[in-house]
Amino acid sequence: MNRTRRFIPLLIIAMVVALAACSNKTNTARSRFWQSFTTKYNVYFNGKTNYDEQMKVMMDAYEDDYSQHLYMHPAEARSNPKAPQPGGSFERTIEKMEKAINLHSIKKKPKRKGGKGRDPKYQEWMAREEYNPFLHNAWYLLAKAQYMKGDFLDAAATFRYIARHFTWKNDLVQECQVREALCYCAMGWPVEADNVLSHIHLEEITNKRVLALANAAFADYYIKVQDSESAIPYLAKAVKGFKGNEKVRMNFLLGQLYEDVGDKHNAYLAYKQAGSSSGSTYRTKFNARIKQSAVYEGTNIASEVKALKRMTRYDRNKEYLDQIYYAIGNLYLSHADTVNAIENYKLAAEKSTRNGVDKAISQLTLGGIYFAQRQYDDAQPCYAEAIPLVNEDYPNYKLLK
Repeated sequence: MNRTRRFIPLLIIAMVVALAACSNKTNTARSRFWQSFTTKYNVYFNGKTNYDEQMKVMMDAYEDDYSQHLYMHPAEARSNPKAPQPGGSFERTIEKMEKAINLHSIKKKPKRKGGKGRDPKYQEWMAREEYNPFLHNAWYLLAKAQYMKGDFLDAAATFRYIARHFTWKNDLVQECQVREALCYCAMGWPVEADNVLSHIHLEEITNKRVLALANAAFADYYIKVQDSESAIPYLAKAVKGFKGNEKVRMNFLLGQLYEDVGDKHNAYLAYKQAGSSSGSTYRTKFNARIKQSAVYEGTNIASEVKALKRMTRYDRNKEYLDQIYYAIGNLYLSHADTVNAIENYKLAAEKSTRNGVDKAISQLTLGGIYFAQRQYDDAQPCYAEAIPLVNEDYPNYKLLK
């Protein structure tokens, strides 16, 4: 019994000594392994699980506004309160990553080894500011969660911190520089985005995923400065490196950019790609089909009109009749048939059930026809009904008003 009593304190002392040897206040192979292990399989695991769950919520529930340029990522919509907002809460992930950094960061320098003072690799090792070999993942997930939450300024600062303090991880540094630029694009700060992008050289990026993201960042910058022509080649390259609904969104956005510059042929192909992808929702397929009609180049529109009218018979399209008739009106207008165009724009307004931007667009187009024909009494009600349905950032809002 006495031996047992003496053994227990000794065991406790041994455990305390062992734990102290693994503390983040020491820097040994043992402490680095232990801090890395506990970071990965404890705090980080919980935060990453929440992040993945919330990302699925965001991507599954978000509805793009197809009447405007799509955002490069749904999270960008958080910078515009008037835009459809994405779901998902990333607070838990942020809390977990901050906890991981506070509890498991190893700042203490390891003991110097004699005879290695001139070894470049050893010099780089001793110059590091972080020695937990897994902690960069926590920093990176923290920055991404801040971005997804809409805290773009905090996210930019975190991405910049990673790029400056984890210099031995080249791919990570390049990606964080790219994501910092994307943060500035999301905030509508093109000058700051340009400053970051000027230090990114695409030919030096060897990681295909990072390269695709970098091309997307350059495209996003040019979109923000309203230079669709310059954005197109970057986005065309970026699309190839993405999968799933992100690729669908980028193909649709690419179609919008081609449409901006009058390249109807490539716009048609991009919309077709967006609508035919296995990752496309029905809503995306529908809007892509409508957009294809808008850039249709055929001389005989009869078959295209017939296909659109066929869509009006499906129950699942009852909510979208305004868009269908608007698309038919556009086809007639593209062939200078203003009589049939007016008839279908009127139908678009009559069949609208949502009284939103889609109805406004058909009314504005109809008003434009009447205005060009100097039928001002007919034009005025169209504008009066449409203006309250669009935001102040709608193209030519002040002129329309």
